[in-house]
Amino acid sequence: MSLSNRDKSRNQTAWKVGKATYYANIPEGIKDKKVISNAKSIVDFALPQRSGPWGTNYYSFLTREYVLNLILHFYNEYKRFPHGDICVVDHWWWETPSWATSQRTVRCFKSRKLGRNYAPGYWVYLPTLEEVNGVQND
Repeated sequence: MSLSNRDKSRNQTAWKVGKATYYANIPEGIKDKKVISNAKSIVDFALPQRSGPWGTNYYSFLTREYVLNLILHFYNEYKRFPHGDICVVDHWWWETPSWATSQRTVRCFKSRKLGRNYAPGYWVYLPTLEEVNGVQND
């Protein structure tokens, strides 16, 4: 993922986030712009972009990029989009409360993957394209 500058060494797709454009890394074998656009619309429906600490969209976008890649890998193998419930377990979370320094408020984060983790992920429903398009056309 690149926040505002395209990395030309990677296969990326531009993705509008409010007024900003981010670039999501996608699988090298996927070039069909219609497939990529449809996959992004599924993610937009299932996982709307959220703002995080300091107004940043970074951590929410990482999870959205991850789910986009799950969908694209599935499509590449089965030539259809997945739908139904998935559990997202690889996401960032804030571990400690914030504390103030003389210049700013600081928070620490770490990946849920590190060390032993008995915390559950969270469930996301992936709609069909018909469900996404039906909502957008109403």
